[in-house]
Amino acid sequence: MTQHINIECPSCSPEEKVSHELIKLGQSPLVHCLECGLVYVASEIKIPDKISVRVFVNRIECPFTYWVKLDAGELLHEDEEIVLDKAKTSDKNPFIITSLQVGVRRVPSALAEELDTIWARPLDEITFGKKRKVRQKHPMSPENMKPAIGVSASSKAFNIVQEI
Repeated sequence: MTQHINIECPSCSPEEKVSHELIKLGQSPLVHCLECGLVYVASEIKIPDKISVRVFVNRIECPFTYWVKLDAGELLHEDEEIVLDKAKTSDKNPFIITSLQVGVRRVPSALAEELDTIWARPLDEITFGKKRKVRQKHPMSPENMKPAIGVSASSKAFNIVQEI
């Protein structure tokens, strides 16, 4: 998500506001002037207190999109619970974050101001299966070796058997 802001550029327009592309938010916001191409830290940019982020709730019956306001600087993770306004969703179940989208990438965690979309699902529709690790045998282990035609695999040395 590319954000554009109008601020003064120290290179091309120190007294007039011009369009800038916001590259990175945070303690030292990084901006790119669209007039002269200068990339610099703009310390005068104020980060808003609340960030509005789209939440796509993937329900089995009817998926819906919802907007939620998050605190700036709030760190979200996959598999965490997210609270949506109960009056608007008419759902008494909590929602679990299944994925976080920053731009076109899915990430395991992100700050609220970096997020484009939060993908969530109602807790009652999620099934948690216990994953068992199954140790796989090496493909060249004796258990996985199949005898070739005319070769006996039971003896330690291979015996060639002729068929008539």
